Amino acid sequence: MNEHGVTLLETILSIAILLLLAITLLPFANQLQGQLFDKKLAYRASEVAYNGIKEVIFTGVMQGSETIEGVEYQWYYHHSEICVEYANLKGPQLTCITSDDTNVALH
Repeated sequence: MNEHGVTLLETILSIAILLLLAITLLPFANQLQGQLFDKKLAYRASEVAYNGIKEVIFTGVMQGSETIEGVEYQWYYHHSEICVEYANLKGPQLTCITSDDTNVALH
């Protein structure tokens, strides 16, 4: 910087560095957003499993489905195990929870 201010070359160089940083961080931010979306869907699947268990206990219905924010979750209960099927960015997912123990099986 001189007594007249910032030169055009310094300004262009600063903008180029900022663009390079933004372009470098964009895929990382996109990956984080995808992971967050997948975790949100898995959380919703656990809510659907909880609601499904309540449905089994109170009404005896052994399967059903819920749609939350445009994503369809289908659940079914069979031999002390509830499974929830849904699709995320990686494709179809199946989450099963058994009542025999506290293990959660993710497929």
